[in-house]
Amino acid sequence: MNQIQQPTAVPPKRPSRWSLRNWPVRGKVFAIVAVPLALALAFAGARIWDGVESARDLQVAADRAQLIPVIESYVGALQGVLLAYSSNGDTQSAANTFDKSTATLQNKLNSTDVAPDVRTGVTNLLTGGRQLVAAVSANTMGLRDRITTYAPILLTAEDAINGSVRLDDERLRAQTQGLSRAIGARGQMLMQELLVEQGGDLPEPELRTSMITLAGTEPSTLFGMSQVLGVGSPEAKTLQSEMVRRMGIMSSPDATLAGNAELLQSLQATDAIAERVVASTTDEVTTSVQRLAGDRRHAVIRDGLLALAAFIVALVVVFVVARSLVRPLRILRDGALRVAHTDLEQGIARVRAGDEREPEPLPVYTTEEIGQVAHAVDELHTQALLLAGDEARLRLVINEMFETMSRRNRSLVDQQLSLIDQLERNEKDPERLDNLFRLDHLATRMRRIGSNLLVLAGAQVSRDHRESLPLASAVNGAVSEVEDYKRVEIGEVSDSALIGRVSADAVHMLAELIDNALRYSPPISPVRVTAVHAGNAGVVIEVHDDGIGMTDSDLRIANMRLHSGGEVSPDNTRHMGLFVVGRLAHMHGMEVRLRNAVEGEPSSGTTAELYIPAKLLEHGEPVGTDEQRYDAPSGKAAGQDIHEAPAPVTAEPNAVDPNGLPRRSPGSSGITGAPRQPQTKPQPEPEPEPQPSLWFAGTEQSAAENAHASDTSGFFAARVRAEETRDEHLDISDMDVLAAGLSAPDFEDTDTDFIYQKMLNELMVDPHTIAVPQDWKSVWDNGWETAAQVDNVPVQDHTEHGLPVRDPGARLVPGAAETTAPALPQRDPDAVRASFSSHFGGVTAARSDLQAGSAENGQDHS
Repeated sequence: MNQIQQPTAVPPKRPSRWSLRNWPVRGKVFAIVAVPLALALAFAGARIWDGVESARDLQVAADRAQLIPVIESYVGALQGVLLAYSSNGDTQSAANTFDKSTATLQNKLNSTDVAPDVRTGVTNLLTGGRQLVAAVSANTMGLRDRITTYAPILLTAEDAINGSVRLDDERLRAQTQGLSRAIGARGQMLMQELLVEQGGDLPEPELRTSMITLAGTEPSTLFGMSQVLGVGSPEAKTLQSEMVRRMGIMSSPDATLAGNAELLQSLQATDAIAERVVASTTDEVTTSVQRLAGDRRHAVIRDGLLALAAFIVALVVVFVVARSLVRPLRILRDGALRVAHTDLEQGIARVRAGDEREPEPLPVYTTEEIGQVAHAVDELHTQALLLAGDEARLRLVINEMFETMSRRNRSLVDQQLSLIDQLERNEKDPERLDNLFRLDHLATRMRRIGSNLLVLAGAQVSRDHRESLPLASAVNGAVSEVEDYKRVEIGEVSDSALIGRVSADAVHMLAELIDNALRYSPPISPVRVTAVHAGNAGVVIEVHDDGIGMTDSDLRIANMRLHSGGEVSPDNTRHMGLFVVGRLAHMHGMEVRLRNAVEGEPSSGTTAELYIPAKLLEHGEPVGTDEQRYDAPSGKAAGQDIHEAPAPVTAEPNAVDPNGLPRRSPGSSGITGAPRQPQTKPQPEPEPEPQPSLWFAGTEQSAAENAHASDTSGFFAARVRAEETRDEHLDISDMDVLAAGLSAPDFEDTDTDFIYQKMLNELMVDPHTIAVPQDWKSVWDNGWETAAQVDNVPVQDHTEHGLPVRDPGARLVPGAAETTAPALPQRDPDAVRASFSSHFGGVTAARSDLQAGSAENGQDHS
């Protein structure tokens, strides 16, 4: 059959960063009004620019209009020179006035931005005027030539005046044209007056012809002046009547033109009107041009301010509208995030606690689209709480079912263990006993897995152990709960004890860590377990394996899960051991951490560290493993282990401890307990020798190096070296027996005995146990101790799988069946003396070293 291929999920196509859909709302609002605002700004800018250009042109026109009075003054000065030289007047004054007017006009021309044609006309005007004045002053030009030369100069002046004001204002152009015509009229009246007064030397026909020729341009001049004066004004009518009158006189053959008084009177009347027009129109033209430039400049400023105000108002409106959109969206976003990260979690916690209040709505109360989205988020919050409540109830039911099934399974496993234990006690066949041991071990592991299931369900695991448990026993108990226990090597173990309420859970955690190390390491590699004191009186238990290790990311994830205290997640089924360890550690205030054996090298293996704080410990007598207890390394006192303090040797029943309080010796009352079971040494598997603490290492080294120098007793020093090899086979029980059989006269010096007792109590124990124990024991407790030691009877034989072969009936409580107490083994007195000599020499050396070290410290501090 052809398998149906599932379509692969296509990742959603996300818009680019600069896409319009990714723009923020504020940016979109500004984008909406950007085009209208840009167009408005463009139109306003164009208008303002046109206004600025117009105002600038008007200002230039106003500056150019300032040239009109100067030209008018120059033309008047030129006329004064001509009139002075023609009528024998004050020629010098007229010449000075002309020179000043010429200089003024030249400076004004140089400082004013005038049109090129106007500049050319004014330049020609200046040149022609100078030449005419020079010719007149030199008297090298006749009357007719003067008039002929002056006429083009006058026309040039009129053109320069008209060109100085070039605006679109009709009224202003009319005033300028009337001004230029008025100046031209005054020039014409001057030329006609010169002909009338000085034309007597000319022939009559020539004079009349010249007069009529000059009078022929008067109609256009008078028309221009009428535009300023008004067509129906009296002055305009006067100008017309005087022109008609002069034309009549000039055309009459009977009238004499030279010296004609009527003609001179008409010319003077017309010149007076033209002078008034020039005087009034000159100031009016310049003022009008300045006023137009100012008005346009003010209009430009007004338009600019209006455009700026409109732009600011538009921006304010856009900002207000954008804010009205963005602010509710921001409130909605913050509220949704708060619901997702805080409110929903708190609401679920309230629902699980039985509080079914409605959640508070988001503070968005509008009815538009944003408000509708806020209401949808509120509805989503409510539905999520309802679903969370249903899920909490379902999870509670499942946990209860899971817990019930786990407890029933655990009860069955407990019954199975009890039955297996009974079978072990009554079984004599080694093979069947081996199988029973395997079943016992397997059931123990099943019981631990059942406890894991209870922890996973969130239930409290019932613990039967309520008394303190030594760390060595806890480690041994954890090792007994794993499958491949042969690979576990127990190193240095602290002498502290766990308090009763955490002892079972600590064993459970250690079993999980050891099991994890065995599972993820090569089958032939050992797993090392050590427990040492931390700097703050706590204990750190390390479980090290030589597996493939973990990467840094995996270590971070695993440590996060351990630190979270066993948070329920889908990974709990695959990492149930980490979940159980994390939850139990969090419950008791412990800390668990995984790290590489060598920092930065995952292939060096993994080390699990379990930190037990001081508040969960009880510092009691040192405890070691069974193998260490029966086979102490050479170089130490006989029977003494680094994890086990030596039993105090008492010289007399009422020995005094370092604090001066009497110390009771068990068995001193003469009441003995049940006979002891024979203790045979098992053959332990070779394991690495644990490193002793620094204090014990220094004591052992000094004892080994100074054995002969510190041995001051001739009785004990005689056979120290001879019996050195035999000291290794003495154990704690031998020391107790020999110490009990030693009489008081053997130590006649009371000071030496006191120092020796003080040394035994202070120097041969761990610093944590140097304090005087507060729980003294009576002789009646010996029987109970003997009964409690029945379970610790060592096993002689082991199966091929490493499991111990028990002897049926060996664990019966003393007194239940009468047994013959075996006789104590015969001891060699020389060996006993050598043992005590070696012991005493080492202690003496240690005391000397401590005194020397105290003296050196005192000197250093001083």
